[in-house]
Amino acid sequence: MLKKQIVALTMITAILASVGLIMPSEAVAQSAPSQSSFVVKDIRIKGLQRISAGAVFNLLPVRVGDSFSTSQSSELIRDLYKTGFFKDIQLSVETDDIVLTVVEYPSIAQIEFAGNKLIKEESLREALSGNDFIEGRVFQPSVLDQVKQELKRQYLNQGKYNAQVGTEVTDLPRNRVKVKLHVKEGPTAKIKKINIVGNDFFSDKMLMKEFESADSKPVWKFWGSENQYSREKVSGDLETLRSFYQDQGFLDFQILSNQVSISPQKDGIFLTINVKEGERYTVSQFVLNGRLIVPEEELLPFVYIAPGRTYSRKDVDDTVEVIQSRLAEEGYSYAEVVPVPDVDRDNNTVAFSINIKPGRRIYVRRINVVGNTLTNDEVIRRELRQTEGAAYSPSRVDRSKIRLQRLSFFDEVEIETVDVAGREDQVDLEIVVKERPTGSFLFGLGFSGDDGALIQASVSQANLFGTGNQLNFGVQRSDIIESVSLQYTNPYYTKSGISRTIGLSGRSIDAARANTSAFLTDTLALNMSYLFPINENNSFSLGAGIERIDLTATAFSVPQVVEFIEKNPENDLITLTAAFAHDTRDSILYPTSGKSFRLSTELTAPGSDLEYYRINIDSDYYYPITKRAAFKLGLDVGYGDGYGDTEGLPFFKNYFAGGSRSVRGFEARSLGPRDTSAFPQPFGGAKRVLFNASLLLPVGDGALDKRLQFFVDGGQVFENGEDIETDKIRFSAGVGFNWISPVGPLSISYAIPLNEEEDDEVEKFQFSVGTLIQ
Repeated sequence: MLKKQIVALTMITAILASVGLIMPSEAVAQSAPSQSSFVVKDIRIKGLQRISAGAVFNLLPVRVGDSFSTSQSSELIRDLYKTGFFKDIQLSVETDDIVLTVVEYPSIAQIEFAGNKLIKEESLREALSGNDFIEGRVFQPSVLDQVKQELKRQYLNQGKYNAQVGTEVTDLPRNRVKVKLHVKEGPTAKIKKINIVGNDFFSDKMLMKEFESADSKPVWKFWGSENQYSREKVSGDLETLRSFYQDQGFLDFQILSNQVSISPQKDGIFLTINVKEGERYTVSQFVLNGRLIVPEEELLPFVYIAPGRTYSRKDVDDTVEVIQSRLAEEGYSYAEVVPVPDVDRDNNTVAFSINIKPGRRIYVRRINVVGNTLTNDEVIRRELRQTEGAAYSPSRVDRSKIRLQRLSFFDEVEIETVDVAGREDQVDLEIVVKERPTGSFLFGLGFSGDDGALIQASVSQANLFGTGNQLNFGVQRSDIIESVSLQYTNPYYTKSGISRTIGLSGRSIDAARANTSAFLTDTLALNMSYLFPINENNSFSLGAGIERIDLTATAFSVPQVVEFIEKNPENDLITLTAAFAHDTRDSILYPTSGKSFRLSTELTAPGSDLEYYRINIDSDYYYPITKRAAFKLGLDVGYGDGYGDTEGLPFFKNYFAGGSRSVRGFEARSLGPRDTSAFPQPFGGAKRVLFNASLLLPVGDGALDKRLQFFVDGGQVFENGEDIETDKIRFSAGVGFNWISPVGPLSISYAIPLNEEEDDEVEKFQFSVGTLIQ
């Protein structure tokens, strides 16, 4: 009889609970038998699908053999509800057994998005994971509501005030669901009007220019081309406004409030900024206090807050930064530089006490090199300017990285600082390199827009056996030239860094096939040169060699060439070279910052069969735009002449311009003076001027072995005795692509001449393999 009453009462309670009149836990509590307590003989759980019975038993506050009172029923059920696993729980007692009947929440099998464009799916999933709403977790309707509100908040931050988020829940087999979130983003709210209230010293127009996103645009263009609003942009520009005022001396400047109002259609934003400018302050004095490490007079040039100058927060920050950098060079990388202001509001002045606490000095304990499977450690370590056992210097570490990058052995170089366990005054440096192929064997057919079809075979190794020495051997045959060359360079011929290069070459040139005046040359040369480093950025080189040049006229040679060759058919020359170079580029192959300047001269020694000289100035400047993009300016000027018994520069040493290596868009060697033949051919000249401006942009996310460039080239060649006239200089503009390909450097360009004359030879599309045109 008692069991029937319990069953009946339980059924009534379940019905009431299902229509929401009472909570399930309350119903179960009332369904318990009217007895004070009993010893639990068994606990049974019904309705489990994904969750194991053992997991539920671990959650229960009662075990078999425990004494259980019906008054504990509500507490037991509340504990199970808190797990979030169950949407319904029923408890009954059968004799001395506890029976739990549960209905599990389904699990989330799949989450899909539709309609999201502004915010990518990855970002939306990240927002969901913050609410623990991810695939594989338990599905709870209350959490889904929280997710909808979070997604709306994400869109509100992006100015999408009309954004709507709908949900679609589809039941799947095995108590699973698929959740689809439908996003209707709506239009982005735009800035309709901005009011700045309280600015007397500066006009609205001037203040708008200082906002990061305004960039001198009218107010209606305030945030980008579509004037879109977002809270992050407002916060950033308010901070910019505060910095601007404080840099102009307004020490007490305040942004009192900023109000954002939305149009009734929720597509327009009205922003009002209330400011209090305060008074303008000047610096009265400053003093340096503390342990300065270096003499005070050496630190004074780094202090920008000079007495009499208008107060500027930027000057204060810059002063702190440069003093810290200077102390870091002495090994005090954690130096504290604290400017303490003393404000005199009666006189609108501020004095500064710059307190310096150098802290502990940091030394480099060990330098580890990682990733050099080919390159010897010694080759890397001899380029380092930071040494083991020395005080840590950020500038020496940076310089070491640049020197390693300029070796051209590595695609990537990173130097990481690692703390030494148990030692606060020591660090280790870990140099991580990613080697690039430095050796190649090449045999094949090729084509150059300047030299025509060619057959070439070469063996080159820029890092011979990992020693850093360079060896190049090549044989080439084209429509214009036949050559064989051997060159060997030891960059550390001496331990002090003096480099030596030995070269042997032979070549035959048919100038007529090079689109120039007709003649033939056969040259055999042996040379040796030394490069002497002056300091980190400057070097000087000297070289000497011997050359045998045989000249031959053809049936198409002009009289002046024939006459010269008849007098000088065979020429033995002693050549002397000298050069000064200044180079601060961050890389030889892929420069993005720094400059290079080279002044070089080539002359034949007195007593040679021909006496002449040539002087060249070649300079390139790279201005970084981003970490991987740069703007380049280049200038190349050459001049040559004869001396002694040689009148003028020999014609076979003339300068030429035009083609992929000088002025793109014009045929190779086509610019400048021409000979006197029936069909005048380029003859070259003793003077040459070349200009170049290029925007260098990386292609792809990897190393800078592929670059796109937008360029303007200019140049011209002039005869000896002819003035350099700017109106004769030819210009072109175009786009080019450079790639360090597996078969060698490849350069492609398309250029349009800007001021060609009627007789100019135009060639818009040009390419070459084997020469990198930066």
